[in-house]
Amino acid sequence: MSDTYGQQLRVAAARADFLEYGPEGAAGVDDMVVASWRRSLSAGVDVDHHRATYHADIDFDSRLARCARPVIERLTDDMTDIPVTIALTDSAARIIDRRDGSPAVGRILDRVEFARGYSYAEGGVGTNGVGTVFEVGAPVTVIGSEHFTQSLVQFACTGAPVIDPLTRRVAGVLDVSTLAESWNPLVTALVRSAAADISRNLLYDRSQAKRAVFESFLRADNRFRHAVVAVGKSGPTPGAGGTVMLNDRARALLGDDAQQKVTQFAEYLAEKCDSSAHSMPLADGRRIRLRAHPVTCGPDIVGVVAVFDDERSALPASPDSPRTSQRPRTPDRPAGDERGPVAERTPGTSAGNAGWAAAAEEFTRAVHAHEGVLILGESGSGRTTLAADTFRGVYELGEVIVLDAVHLDDVGAPGTPESAGLLVLRHVDKVGPDALGTLTSVIDRARGAGYQVAVTAEPVREGPAVHAALLGHLNRTVLVPPLRLRGDELPGLAGNLLKQLSPQGKSRIGPDALEVIRGYAWPGNIPRLRQALIHALRSRPVGEIQAGDLPGFCRTTSTRRLTTLEIGERDSIIAALAEHDGNRVRAAAALGISRSSLYRKIGAYGLSGV
Repeated sequence: MSDTYGQQLRVAAARADFLEYGPEGAAGVDDMVVASWRRSLSAGVDVDHHRATYHADIDFDSRLARCARPVIERLTDDMTDIPVTIALTDSAARIIDRRDGSPAVGRILDRVEFARGYSYAEGGVGTNGVGTVFEVGAPVTVIGSEHFTQSLVQFACTGAPVIDPLTRRVAGVLDVSTLAESWNPLVTALVRSAAADISRNLLYDRSQAKRAVFESFLRADNRFRHAVVAVGKSGPTPGAGGTVMLNDRARALLGDDAQQKVTQFAEYLAEKCDSSAHSMPLADGRRIRLRAHPVTCGPDIVGVVAVFDDERSALPASPDSPRTSQRPRTPDRPAGDERGPVAERTPGTSAGNAGWAAAAEEFTRAVHAHEGVLILGESGSGRTTLAADTFRGVYELGEVIVLDAVHLDDVGAPGTPESAGLLVLRHVDKVGPDALGTLTSVIDRARGAGYQVAVTAEPVREGPAVHAALLGHLNRTVLVPPLRLRGDELPGLAGNLLKQLSPQGKSRIGPDALEVIRGYAWPGNIPRLRQALIHALRSRPVGEIQAGDLPGFCRTTSTRRLTTLEIGERDSIIAALAEHDGNRVRAAAALGISRSSLYRKIGAYGLSGV
């Protein structure tokens, strides 16, 4: 019996138990699937038969459809040898395009009304690779009995959201479906990549005016750590129908009513060409200080970007105002404060953490000396965050550009920063020697334009983490500690992440959950912690998060203090189990150990819940 077939039998049994006994019967099934089953059950979805609703008022030649067409055609060509059907939906989960790579699969899908004009929203047809994507806002794969409705269990499907780059909302879903026995896991990567390509096409298709607003919003969001809102005009006058964009800080500060009030006031200031700072009261008694900057395209004002914050916070001069001061700024601190000069400015970190504070202090010295910096640390440990926030702690109006070293072929020459500038090159340890020329060229151009340079990499055992030629551009090494060595920081960091994920402020971390968070090693670091909190919020979107709401991988039961070598071994086991979806046979093979050894180590490290 193959692993895939055996897994499907287990899922089918768990689905039957779920329907008979409730959620406690769904042991061993992915949490995302179980959550979808719960929603489907609450929505009254028929377990035996789907209910796909037909809609006659669909624009099959919408901007989304036009932008997706070349991508879908290319994807169809790439999958000619795979018996699949490719579909695109609009923002209401209604299918607006479908291409059959296999006529046989297409005919079977016709029988379940997976066709143009039909809605595959989760509330109608249950768990599936279209509607469930809208519920979770992320790529979803549903295979066989993971479908809630029996009439769909013969299929497997992967859907990925197409994100509108301006509104950051899900504009539609790209889905690839086939028969369950024909499923190939490689399809997932293809679908995700194609959905991202459609998103880029949506941006390119925007008018020059909308692009100007979008680019102004990005500049303001990258330059300042304040709340930023941008409003694009949809017609000759500002107001209803225009594109509205907000960064995370703006969403956290404003409710829906306040958002409308702020955008209207910003539009009013833009029409007056008034870029001075204004105090504005909110309905809840708070006051914000706001500065608006009109966005122009040719002779026309096409929108406005506003930077604002609580009135007690300092506000920059203007999103695009000239910057003249190049002098480093030293933050004011109370007498007797012996902490590093900017460690307290790093969001989500504890200034009392010795390792992080030392890294911030070292990077600050490099900034003052205008030195190139090699930042070493594990992936997800906050290397880029430390560089950007520490630099802006020295140069309040400094410009930070972050580039991935893996994708530098199309990078043009950077312009001269209006104030101080920092270029951060990420993941240089992931490129081969053939990319060295491009890397050094980008660094040389950036330094020539007046930017300082920082390079991030993971520590390796065999010599330096970057090519020797790059080390000639760097003067100092900064070591960023992994999350497992920053236990005193975890409560604050977890709390800040939770505020980002649940900006309404209706969730908090209970003391027992906090103890679990403190006790886990967090391989993968901050992204892993974010993943755990997302999982917890699915189970308990409001109220106090309990230990049982956290995913199994962080509820280890080992009580003894582990050595550094043991921590590394434990983290490797956790990573292997995660990579192979908990399959211990494949994890043991990947680790190069026997199954009996793996089981013994799982018990020793308290990883039974992983």
